Amino acid sequence: MKNILAFLLLTFSTLAAELPALIPMPQKITLKDGRLTLASSCAVQTDTHSDAARIIEILRDSGITTVQADSKLPATIRLHRGKVENLYGFPGAYQLDVSADSINITSADNSGFIYAAETLRQMITTDGGKKSILCAMIHDWPAFPVRGFMLDTGRNFQSLELLKEQIEVMARYKLNVFHFHFTDNPGWRLESKIHPLVTDPTSMSRTPGKFYTQEQFRDLVKFCRERGITLIPEMDIPGHSAAIRKALGIRSMNDPASRKIIKDLLTELASLATPEDMPYIHIGTDEVRDAAEKVDASYLPEMSAHIRSLGREVIGWHKGIEDAKDKKRITQLWARANPLPENPFIDCRSTYINHMDSFEVISTFLFQQSCRRPHGDEKALGSILCSWPDIRIENERDQLTQNPIYPGMVTFAESLWRGVEKDDKEVYWANLPPPSTPEFARLCEFESRLLDHKARFFVGKEFPYFKQTDLRWKIIGPFPHGGDVTCAMPVEKELRESYEFDGKTYRWMNRDFGAATVYLTHFFGFGAPVKEAEGTCYALTHIWSPKEQTMPAWIGFHTWSRSDRRGGPAPVQGEWHANKSWIRINGQLIAPPQWTNPSLPINSLETPFTNELYSCREPSNISLKQGWNEVLLKIPHRKSDWKWMFTFAPVGDTKNLRYSAELNPVK
Repeated sequence: MKNILAFLLLTFSTLAAELPALIPMPQKITLKDGRLTLASSCAVQTDTHSDAARIIEILRDSGITTVQADSKLPATIRLHRGKVENLYGFPGAYQLDVSADSINITSADNSGFIYAAETLRQMITTDGGKKSILCAMIHDWPAFPVRGFMLDTGRNFQSLELLKEQIEVMARYKLNVFHFHFTDNPGWRLESKIHPLVTDPTSMSRTPGKFYTQEQFRDLVKFCRERGITLIPEMDIPGHSAAIRKALGIRSMNDPASRKIIKDLLTELASLATPEDMPYIHIGTDEVRDAAEKVDASYLPEMSAHIRSLGREVIGWHKGIEDAKDKKRITQLWARANPLPENPFIDCRSTYINHMDSFEVISTFLFQQSCRRPHGDEKALGSILCSWPDIRIENERDQLTQNPIYPGMVTFAESLWRGVEKDDKEVYWANLPPPSTPEFARLCEFESRLLDHKARFFVGKEFPYFKQTDLRWKIIGPFPHGGDVTCAMPVEKELRESYEFDGKTYRWMNRDFGAATVYLTHFFGFGAPVKEAEGTCYALTHIWSPKEQTMPAWIGFHTWSRSDRRGGPAPVQGEWHANKSWIRINGQLIAPPQWTNPSLPINSLETPFTNELYSCREPSNISLKQGWNEVLLKIPHRKSDWKWMFTFAPVGDTKNLRYSAELNPVK
């Protein structure tokens, strides 16, 4: 196994040394000798101008102007319509051939040229003011036709500028579906000319009066289309409809009059874009709970028929209200729903980023197999990464700080484009693969590319991720605490290989954990090392520091869900968590933050997060002595706690730090 790991690491490091860090990594790359030096002006030759639009824009953003190739000025970049290798047959395949004097791009469709342009963007490097591209032959194609990102702006409005920023990131990583959830209980966020009261400020419980004009919506569809992205609007009905019911005085979503209102609004929505530019309409259908939202069995067939009469395909959440006879409706899976036998589906069962920790998303998304298949087909369409900020947000950019949107999006794009050969959810969703495995080597290689992109493309943007694969933890427990989370276990007094406690022998787990966040149990129920319902665990690492220094560190316990504050109970002043978790370094306890909103109950949806999440507050300062430093964490857990986990990661200049999970590391 060690020989295999060494070979993989050598292969990855050799490739990384020669090739820019590409994400998604193309399906096939053959390196060639030399580099193509890009002049300040490049001549472009193409079959149609539309094929070259994105390349021209990217070259311009890189400081390179473009001109039309002619007999006097031969082309540096040539685009050809033609057949290319495409293993699964989905749109977007391309061939990119970079030689010492030219770039040749071939694709059968416009999206392939767009994706080739994004690969080129990542390949351009600058050295001494000169821009160049490594010579290579790339054959590339997507494993799934649907690779998306969803934003809920019904609950928390986001400006058009912030939407475009996130869509631009989507485009750079070849995500091709923007799922736009713009209606929900706190607000109906799209202007209507026929029912203008839907956006009346008095009907909105958050950011009253904030909505998108029809002109802005058209602009957003166009912005997406230019980047190879399809906008899917979601008009969430009949559930999640408090805002529209209040605005228009609707007492029952089932009444003929209210059905006509919804159909008129659907017709108006369809009028804002052509079926070619907006081929789908999503109608929600999930969580029909309020009495006014209850509808009979004719409701969904009627709405679906109306949408199809507008030339659009129908998408709805599953589980939601159902029409068993409709085998064409695309079902979007959430929670633990399984695909229907005959309907095509989009898999979102474990892609809710608002439940996830900043360090967790890398392993979860890198090893998660979309649709539980290595690639898509006519039924398994792909996945959408979902952001549900249910809790009120104070500032719109808090959405990006509180949730690992950008690191999650980039990792998600890698897996959806390339496909995942094996579904390792039972092993690697809760935690990173064990060190000294081929899977860990794969993750280390991806992490290196991810951090390269953070440094190159996300300067000044929220990117809550730092290197974590060099950390090493040893875990012991759980010791039974009998409901007393303050109970001190013998680990606190002395580090030994084993302990006798309460008539049982306890030993450190026989694997080391290499991660900044470690789940002891996982809220999805996958792959965590602890099976007991409660108890006290301890985590141990040693940090070697070349000098005495103070270092910033992210520290957290039982990370909160940003949709409903699960992960509680809330911390109390003077404690890291209500379950009395602590961390000590060289025997000294690290003081917890001064909490802004201590003791908030679960489901406090209208009080924004402040400093509860480690990514939303200033890092803690830890003192390291020269040499080895002992770091010990105590992590008690009650049956009522939703998450059993901890996070610890130095986030300063860590390049000279070393980590060991040994009880007594050797210098």
